[in-house]
Amino acid sequence: MRRTGIDLSPSRCIIVDAETSRRFRKDGESKPLRLHRFARLTHPDPAALTAELRRLIERDGYPRRAWVNLWDVTSSHQYLLLPTQPRAELKAAARQYGAAALGLDPADVAVGVSIGEPRGEPGHQPKTEVSFFSAAVRDLRSRLQPVVDAGFHVDGVTTPCGALWSQARLRRPLTPGDVHAFVVLNIHMSALAIFANGFLLYARDLSWGYEEEASGAIDRHALAARLSAELRRSFLYLKQYWEQDVSQLVLCGDMPEIRSLTAPLIERLNIEVETLDTLEGIDTSALPDPVDRFTEHVAAYRLAAAIAVEPTPVNLRLTETANEPVHRAGLGVFVAGSAAAVALAAYLYAQAAIDRQNAESRASAPVVSATTIPVTRQDRGSDTADTHGPRMARMLETLSQATPRGVTLRGVKAVPDGGIWRVSIDAVAKGPDPERARAAAETFLEGLASPSAFGATTRPATRRVLSEGSTVELAAEYGVRK
Repeated sequence: MRRTGIDLSPSRCIIVDAETSRRFRKDGESKPLRLHRFARLTHPDPAALTAELRRLIERDGYPRRAWVNLWDVTSSHQYLLLPTQPRAELKAAARQYGAAALGLDPADVAVGVSIGEPRGEPGHQPKTEVSFFSAAVRDLRSRLQPVVDAGFHVDGVTTPCGALWSQARLRRPLTPGDVHAFVVLNIHMSALAIFANGFLLYARDLSWGYEEEASGAIDRHALAARLSAELRRSFLYLKQYWEQDVSQLVLCGDMPEIRSLTAPLIERLNIEVETLDTLEGIDTSALPDPVDRFTEHVAAYRLAAAIAVEPTPVNLRLTETANEPVHRAGLGVFVAGSAAAVALAAYLYAQAAIDRQNAESRASAPVVSATTIPVTRQDRGSDTADTHGPRMARMLETLSQATPRGVTLRGVKAVPDGGIWRVSIDAVAKGPDPERARAAAETFLEGLASPSAFGATTRPATRRVLSEGSTVELAAEYGVRK
């Protein structure tokens, strides 16, 4: 279907008229995108934006049917493993949790849900993958109004993380099961998301971008350092519930000469890095005019084109998601979780645009995540969010810095004990031979034992060499001051 993709941020609006090309393709290849026209608008106010968008429809013939990507809205993105239930109950549970994550009444939240495959573990109740996005209805209506007033019929609404999902669906890995990370870099805001098997595993909005200095230059090494640190933390969190490592990073967005980040990111992350600043995946037989401007800035038009031709599986369109009743049956999914477990990542990202930790304390019961911190209900108040949250963030940062290549964290648990957290770490070190596996294990433990990290253990670290010799299982416990 031919459709308009609109990528709308507070500072600019990118519009693309696109469809899937009808050109012949080989078996296994994705159909290339056919882009008919594109535009980039700077809009001082909603009325001016409406007028410009209306002209694009009436003068240039942009399709009225549109998908819209909205930046800077109050939103949350979650991947959960919930006890397997009927789909209606899973959706109801996701709606309730999405509202709790935003600290809003369910009637004031739009929620888009994608339900994946069941995952079973021996001796445990089967769980089902659920990815959902939630956003404040008030923000969505306000931001969409100029688009609707211009005459567009909005088929779907998403956030930057959802738009990256669309882009990931257009670039499926050659090897099933590969895990790829996608990042969009804009001047003041960015987003990252991680996918496997076409499903979203992790998503996060970033409140910073590539912001040019007064001289107009971009400190690319500082940006690469900041982005790589954010990615390392995200990879570490993902590792707690997903075994496969991230094997590729894909970059797009407004940033000029985005390819210049490739080398410093490869050096820091030691994974393949690609940029969507070429015409790969685009039908080059009929590029939109002016061709030179489109070619020069193609990375900036990727998200708008992606949502136009390959809409994300989660849709925040108000007429479909807002103001639906909350089914009480779905709330049983939350009760099925541990009565006192919250995700470690809730601490790491408690300083995001919404106070997720406070929101969770208002939920009927917490949701089980792959890595949990048992806490009492008293520990989950505002004091925990404001005081312990940054310390938990530093713990995870310390772990990311201390984990060398060849070591995989399998579990992290922090239990409050008076004035300290008892932090238990379970990891495995692998190497091409026994000597290098043991060396990686010792490097990891030495890094954690340094005074700038966790310090001395509260009980001696254990090392268990498996029969083949090139794998070492590790366990250690540390006392970290609150």
